[in-house]
Amino acid sequence: MSTNTQRSRPAPAFQEYASDMLANSRYRTMSLAERGLMDTMRRECWVNGSIPKEPEELAAYLGKPIEEIITNLSVRVLEFFRERNDLLICPELDAYRAGLEDRSKKMSVGGQRGGKATQNKNKVVKATLEAMVKPLSKDELNRGELSEDKKRSLGEGITTEEMNAFIAEYESTPVAPNAYYVASKGGH
Repeated sequence: MSTNTQRSRPAPAFQEYASDMLANSRYRTMSLAERGLMDTMRRECWVNGSIPKEPEELAAYLGKPIEEIITNLSVRVLEFFRERNDLLICPELDAYRAGLEDRSKKMSVGGQRGGKATQNKNKVVKATLEAMVKPLSKDELNRGELSEDKKRSLGEGITTEEMNAFIAEYESTPVAPNAYYVASKGGH
């Protein structure tokens, strides 16, 4: 899929340090109700980009009583927002989103460049490996071409006496301790 046809998802979340917000004098001077309205408005702006500017429309949009919105839509709350096309936006969150989108685009471009470089490198390596394969001479046969009489199993052609002698010698040979055997407490 090319980058032109891909649809990028919006950023799912924004990072905010509680200590930064609590230290913000504009936030500290708000009532609890103002803080709640401001936080709700910011979240709406994050998800939807903007919110209605007029208190009546904002109340309907948020599903809250108009009196509650009018009472708490103070200058302190509105300081976190800017008007654009008869809507309110949150410039801080818009800048944050733009930074995330820019970072995502840069990572995508870097990934594409890295992928192309890897593919080109693999093409060169594959060509080199294929060139290094020694072709069979006309007298040589590959494993699949060997006739059945030339193929033998491991124990084929060994007598029972030879097999028993081998097993007896194997079983009577003492275990020579090696570093692994000693380290695993098998040697002592």
